[in-house]
Formats: sequence, C-alpha cells, structure tokens
Amino acid sequence: MKFKQVNIKEELFLQKHKQETILDQVSSILSASVQVDEDVLYRLQHESVEPLLDVETLDAADKEQLFNLNQIKSICLKYNLRFLDSSFFKPTFPYEAISKIKSFESKYNVKIKNFKIIAPAEVFKLEDCHKDPLLFAQLADNRYYLIHQWGNDLAWYRALISYPIKSIYSYFIFMWFPAALIAFGLPFSWLNVTPEHEFSLRIWLTVHTFIALFFFIIFLGSTAHKNFSDNSWDSKYYNS
Repeated sequence: MKFKQVNIKEELFLQKHKQETILDQVSSILSASVQVDEDVLYRLQHESVEPLLDVETLDAADKEQLFNLNQIKSICLKYNLRFLDSSFFKPTFPYEAISKIKSFESKYNVKIKNFKIIAPAEVFKLEDCHKDPLLFAQLADNRYYLIHQWGNDLAWYRALISYPIKSIYSYFIFMWFPAALIAFGLPFSWLNVTPEHEFSLRIWLTVHTFIALFFFIIFLGSTAHKNFSDNSWDSKYYNS
C-alpha cells in the first residue's frame, strides 16, 4: 500500500482556502446581522402602519408582557409620561432593545412595523436621553407588547408631584391644600378679629386664596403652553 506524498504547497493553498471560506462565512453572518440591526433601527425611527400581529399567537409567557391602552394611559397619567410612536424618540436606542426585537420577530416569524415608547415628555425633545423609556411593539386588538426598558427607575415621589397636573379634577382637589396652608398658617395677630370669629375668617380666607391660586396658576400654565396629563399623554405636540 502506497501513501500519497504530501505537497506542502498544495496543503498551504488548501489551508488558505479553508480559512478564507470560514472568514467569508463569518463575514456573511456578521453582515446579515448588521443588516437586520439596521432594518430594526429603521423601523424604530420611522412611523409605519402595517398589519398587526394577532395576540392569540403569543405563548403564555409572552402574554404576560401584554398591556391594553387603558392600563398604559393610567400609568402615563399617574407619572406624567407620554406614550408616542418610537419615531418621535430622539436619543439612541440601546442595542439590547434591538436584540430583543430581533428575538421576538424570529420567534414568531414576523416583522413588527409599529413601536411605541412610554417616557417623560422631555425625552422626546432631546432635553434628557436617559429617563426611563419603555419600548412596546404594537399588536392587534389595541394591545401592546413590552419589549424592553432601559434607564433608571422613576423617583418614588414622581406620582406625588405629578398628581396636580394629572387632570383638571386632581388639580382642583390639590389646590385646596396650599390655600388652607396659607389661610391657617397666618398668625392670629394678623387677623384683627376676636377668637370666636377666627375659624370663620380662616375658612373665608381659604376659599378666596384657593380661587386666586387656582386661576393664577392656570394662567401661568396656559402662557407656558402646559397642559394636563389626561390631554397630553399621547400627544406629539408640546403645547397640546
């Protein structure tokens, strides 16, 4: 039995060909991945109206990530947030969000064209790019799938300071507190009344202080183009 002689030159070219083939395959895979990433990023940054994925096709674990519009609106009003198309989101999307979109689309063999963002209004105006965005994929039946959250948690007191601007009704309720604080915080010596009339006078002052504060702050808000959260939570305009 004869063994074929080894031609070092041929082996060298064969090894070169193998390495180039592997590199070409790796390059092709990376190129395809980059193209997919760019496609996802394009869809995030451009508004689109396409057929929506039926929520019934999701498995049980993914259905836990579904939220309806009323649930989203309640959170936006409570914390004074906006719920807008991702095309209005100006900061850079983190790669982890893009990766999760690719994973979701691969799992269900779909291409999501409609995305939404929950975030403070200033994020959509380039004032701050790290304020707690939540990225949603819009599905059928007015349902939204939570893809990814980044940034830090909201401050614990945000719901408290957002309460007065939640709606005209919450503003009406809240304004009684500073009015009462002012009226009942005045020293008795400033009132120039007898003790038996003190309480009635303080109630009278509370009502009139409330009226003055209520309309004065409404005036300031209107001149600054501010609006209540129940009117602006899904508005792309800063003054509506």
